[in-house]
Amino acid sequence: MVRPQSMPSARLSTPATVQTQLQTVAAKPAATPATIKPSAPLAMPVEIKSTRAASVYLIKPGDQVVVSLRGIPQEQQIEDQVDEIGKINLPFINEVTAAGKSSSELERVIRQAYIDQQIYKNIMVNVILPSQSYYVRGEVRQPGRFPLASGVTLVQALAAAGGYTEFANAKKIQLLRGNKAEYYDARSFEQHPEKDVAIEAGDVIVVHRSVF
Repeated sequence: MVRPQSMPSARLSTPATVQTQLQTVAAKPAATPATIKPSAPLAMPVEIKSTRAASVYLIKPGDQVVVSLRGIPQEQQIEDQVDEIGKINLPFINEVTAAGKSSSELERVIRQAYIDQQIYKNIMVNVILPSQSYYVRGEVRQPGRFPLASGVTLVQALAAAGGYTEFANAKKIQLLRGNKAEYYDARSFEQHPEKDVAIEAGDVIVVHRSVF
């Protein structure tokens, strides 16, 4: 006779057991959600503008202006004074407004006036302001008067004059400024440009001949 196998008895939870389980679950702390830290804002590129602007001289009434017309059959050099209303007179085109313009702006205006009025097709215009110029004399290849650009130094001025002749004494350059005369060794400035001398309007640079 086969005996019926006994089934494992199910373990019934009593109300007390259920209450204990609930208390255990409640005692466990709830999982804290992960804190997401805001990422640092991306650094945007900042445009840095230079505060150093090159000083540009603007022509005013009373200034002397030298206008060179080149590249034409009869090249001319006209020197005129800007009148009280800011104008100068030039051949064939008569009055041109100069006041309030830089020398380079006036060059463009004059050149365009000659072309627009069909006087010249090709013309080169150079404007020099004697009050904003310096002079180089003596033993240089191209002595003369030169327009003063911002920041021009003694060595740069000598280079603009074509450099030295074979007889020049580069170690004793004379700089005349008003009633004062100073002597400089330009060769040393070539080796130490931070010591170079700034040129001012009206300066006269004289390169003397070497004494053999």
